Amino acid sequence: MLCRNHIDVAEGVRRCARCGTPFCPDCLVELSGRPYCATCKSEQLLDVRSGVDRAQMQYAGILQRFAAIFLDGLLMAVPVYAILAVVVFVPAMQGKQPSPLFNFISVPLSFVSLLYEALMLGHKNGQTLGKMALKVRVVRPDGSPISSGQAWGRSLMRMLLGCLVIVDFIPAFFTDEKTTLHDMVAGTRVVNTY
Repeated sequence: MLCRNHIDVAEGVRRCARCGTPFCPDCLVELSGRPYCATCKSEQLLDVRSGVDRAQMQYAGILQRFAAIFLDGLLMAVPVYAILAVVVFVPAMQGKQPSPLFNFISVPLSFVSLLYEALMLGHKNGQTLGKMALKVRVVRPDGSPISSGQAWGRSLMRMLLGCLVIVDFIPAFFTDEKTTLHDMVAGTRVVNTY
């Protein structure tokens, strides 16, 4: 990870607690123990002066989270069904057997959503396209951006608990931070970005 302002600096680079952009120690200032870049520092100070407590995270509601998952599922369904149509349905409609490629494609297709979610969360500031649309973000419990390891761990747990979505979300109904089982395992929280 390189500093946005100093591309030759990679040591000690941290992400701004507000915008998530990577900066070196010379470009960050700490306010209340959290790092802020120059732009976000001004906004944070204005918030403090106006009495708005942005340090208090606004956790995303359960319906917002389900809607984001639903949108991401729709986005993943389009390429998966397109591939299945070419490999299975088109030959079947012509009276032929499905392509032998089906055996080689079916396993990787099951990992498409895992790859999508892990890569998006790790490289797009904790957001997938569905989360961007609903203005929610995955963060650490202190509000800082998640690591790549957390993104992959969270996505893997979501995939493993995919058939037990209701069980996965039961803790969210009873915890103040609305954490699911995959959030607990990965050490993440889902917050509103507005």
